[in-house]
Amino acid sequence: MQQHIAHIAILVRDYDEAIAFYTEKLHFKLLEDTVLSSTKRWVLVQPVGKGGTAILLAKAASPEQEACIGRQTGGRVFLFLYTDNFKRDYQNLLDQNIRIVRPPSSEVYGTVVVFEDLYGNLWDLIEPIETRAPFYSTGILEISNGQEIDRVLLALQQLKAETLREPGCISFDIQQSLEDPTKIVLWECFQEEAAFNTHLHSKHVQDFLRQGLVRFEKGYTSMGTL
Repeated sequence: MQQHIAHIAILVRDYDEAIAFYTEKLHFKLLEDTVLSSTKRWVLVQPVGKGGTAILLAKAASPEQEACIGRQTGGRVFLFLYTDNFKRDYQNLLDQNIRIVRPPSSEVYGTVVVFEDLYGNLWDLIEPIETRAPFYSTGILEISNGQEIDRVLLALQQLKAETLREPGCISFDIQQSLEDPTKIVLWECFQEEAAFNTHLHSKHVQDFLRQGLVRFEKGYTSMGTL
């Protein structure tokens, strides 16, 4: 059995103002605008991309329906718009003066912001984690004082524990050279480069660096896997 949701209806006050908002501000495609009667049109819009569910712009036809415009889910987030580039589409929301209800945040499932459409319906704009290539960092360190190896290893373990609590951190591994115990390799993986940059400026990283326990020899960064 094969099934899918073809359309979902959004109540609107006016066909043309709704079309303008979705096509000019959110840059959706206008799939169809067919006149069915003197008061009713069949209007479908859809996000640019690989197809999927379209939105039927349904003009309210009674006082009861008009009362539900913008409140079809009772104040809960109504629709979830996935994107492959959160920064681009969030900037578009700002450029179009679209009201941001909750500011961007990094969640376990991705980066999200909540915005309102022209009638007050709440939307999530989401860049899911699976669309982003993980960001890897390898750092080669040398312990400054060979007499303080145990102290440095303890400090690194504390740094690891703090880093793993960061929402954008996937993994943090510490390796000590068998040939030279003062040589340390850090392998870190983050959901995206922005999360890694936030990590570098975090209080626990800056506190660790201020102690002067290690010297940075070299480092490498990469995206995704081969």
